[in-house]
Amino acid sequence: MKFLSSSLVSVVASSFCITSAAGDKTLTLDHPFQTSFKKLPQKPCVSLFTREGRIGCGTSDRESMVGQVLSWTKLMNSNYYNQIAQKLPKFVAVLGEHEYNAQTVEQIIANSDSSLLQGILVVNATSSDGSSSQGYYSPAPVSPRGEDSPSAQLTPDNGYAWNTYGDGLILKDMYGIPTGFVQDSRIAEYMYNAGDQQATDFIAKLSNENVNVFDEEIKKFPPIMAEFDLYMGPEEMNSVDCLSWIDNDGNWRPKCLPLGGTSVYATAGTPYTRGDSNEEKKPIVIVGTNMDATAMFHDLSFGANSAAGNILAVLMAAKLFGESVTDDILDGLQNKIMFAFFQGENYGYIGSRSFLRDVAYPGFECSENGTVPALAKEKDKENPKMACLSPLRHDLDFMDLGNIQHMITVDQVGILTTENTFYAYDSTGNNVLTGLSSDDWTVAASSAGALPPTPLSSLVSLSGGNVGGMVLTGYDDAYAAKSNYLSHKDTAASGNINLEAIAKAATIIARAALVSAYGDNYDGSAMNTIPDLDADDEDFKKAANCFFEDGNCDLLTNFAKMERGNMRVTHDADLGIGPSLGKPPQYYPSVLDSRNGQPFVQVDGKSYGAYNGDKTYGENKDDKFLVRPNLLSMSLYGLLNDYLGRGGLEASGDSNLKKCQSSSECSKVSCSSGIDPAVCTGSKVCVCPRAHYHLALDEGLVASPNNSTGVFIPSDDDDSVSPMYTEPYWSNDIGVHVYRASGSSASWTLGVGFVTAAGCVAASIFLNRSLRKQKLY
Repeated sequence: MKFLSSSLVSVVASSFCITSAAGDKTLTLDHPFQTSFKKLPQKPCVSLFTREGRIGCGTSDRESMVGQVLSWTKLMNSNYYNQIAQKLPKFVAVLGEHEYNAQTVEQIIANSDSSLLQGILVVNATSSDGSSSQGYYSPAPVSPRGEDSPSAQLTPDNGYAWNTYGDGLILKDMYGIPTGFVQDSRIAEYMYNAGDQQATDFIAKLSNENVNVFDEEIKKFPPIMAEFDLYMGPEEMNSVDCLSWIDNDGNWRPKCLPLGGTSVYATAGTPYTRGDSNEEKKPIVIVGTNMDATAMFHDLSFGANSAAGNILAVLMAAKLFGESVTDDILDGLQNKIMFAFFQGENYGYIGSRSFLRDVAYPGFECSENGTVPALAKEKDKENPKMACLSPLRHDLDFMDLGNIQHMITVDQVGILTTENTFYAYDSTGNNVLTGLSSDDWTVAASSAGALPPTPLSSLVSLSGGNVGGMVLTGYDDAYAAKSNYLSHKDTAASGNINLEAIAKAATIIARAALVSAYGDNYDGSAMNTIPDLDADDEDFKKAANCFFEDGNCDLLTNFAKMERGNMRVTHDADLGIGPSLGKPPQYYPSVLDSRNGQPFVQVDGKSYGAYNGDKTYGENKDDKFLVRPNLLSMSLYGLLNDYLGRGGLEASGDSNLKKCQSSSECSKVSCSSGIDPAVCTGSKVCVCPRAHYHLALDEGLVASPNNSTGVFIPSDDDDSVSPMYTEPYWSNDIGVHVYRASGSSASWTLGVGFVTAAGCVAASIFLNRSLRKQKLY
């Protein structure tokens, strides 16, 4: 018994030592041996640069900014704030997400010594902060992309107040105020309560003028601190200076990348033969929308109503159109229909202006001798796909489009301000959209008298108002309150998204496209050619799940993987499938480089963002143009081919579709146009290609010739009207570290630690010897 007792003590002692060494996993900083969240899980508010300066957040220099976490609301609501303000240490303001707005930020700045405020932590809604009961909010300005914004010169009717719940925080320069959003609800609640309790302690003790802020009686434990490492460049910085940065050795080393990516478009019907004269081409009607969103915290750009709903509506409209109207019918109509998804629209209409300027306003011009086959191995092929070396364009098929007749766009149709009612802005005078009302759904003319900011804004602006179009919206004269426009709260989880409305919007858009294709020849008889799309349709539900819930879904992944495989077949290159949307999906456009949609050319084994060097492209048969879009662009590309490319087969009809695993199995499938060979889609069938990628890059920038990708310079044709958004390079070490500061007891605690460690060693030795003596070891 004596041995057993000794052994038991030894085992308990050893267990204590092991447990202590392993650390306590409980979510608190109040337990022994757990003093830190090494890297607080958070989403940073980052800096962006424009032509005129900077917006967003960041530390004032490379040194960490450290402060005690304190609830700002608790401090401000105290009757003793004036006394407290004189005694505060360096602090980090903790705010519930409903408290974080432009007014509160201004209040913090106005009522705090700038040397004391070290940052802001915004925490997700929790039961303790009561934020779930708060009202609607948007950090975007009242006039989105309008007056007092970097995009003001590009937006018609730029003074109209569409976003009545907006306060413009997203455009504020908060240099020196690093800010992070804590999304995890458990950590958020802990941080909120910690800030609240520490603020309560200060209020209780510092209301007495004789109490010192560092008095140990103020708190039960040493304070919880937050340390920000979020350096985003110097204060006086803009995009031009950042892109032209010269280091101390006199070398050109840009410190940022432009925002952008890859837009996607596809034409319905038989494509034109490359090089046909414009007289032979029909006018184009573009059915388009944005494919991006943003928010104060870019990693939380969920954009359920401002992006996902728009994408879903236009994609399903393309599906309805492709299933209902054959190429033979389309080829006989007055106008040609294009479906398009434009990237970077929230940052100065990057995608739509890039595309429209290349197509018509004023039209793309390749450098002398710069037009070459996109694949050098096809240079002897009849009518190969062409590209341009500088300014680099990997696909020049957009030069074979006809004149733009008008544009149909869609905006925020997932949340309706009036039940079963859409609103239409129409500058064509044809009242096409309002004529598509039904017994159950109404399309009413907008009462706003202004054009909402959509890709149509680019067309109106670039054409000088000579070419217009229509916008189908879920709002009349102001955005819906529930939309939480460009806020991290614009999610499907809010329960506000109306899938039935999006399905109906897709039907209306498809019918409007068909009416537009008929043009002056429309007599009303083709109205029912496009069937109603039901929200219970399986394809619709799968796509909705992808765009609202799971951006890593099988539908998008399978189509992107197939496009990856198609590139292996055609280009002998495997660039992967690019970044996914995540779960839930987020739609921030990202920076533009070779991993995120920047096209590039390979000349004699080296890659360039643009090229006009001494070596001749095409002398090496492996010379080629390549692009790796993100997963969203790749999947939309494949889906548009699938929806619009079946009608171009010489033996059309689903029963005649050839099954395939890769495009190499489609070599014997004939397309009526004969321009490009059939391709395999994510549906594992061979179709005729209809989709194209297009570079989405600020019109004031071009890729620097003869340099690697990710290097940009101002364009010679820059007219200084675009915002030129760029994002600085980040350190790999950025983040927020939260820990409990060491108190006055640190020295004796260290001593106790040494004693405990020695005891652990002694207990282990004793246990080992006892077990050996009893022949149990």
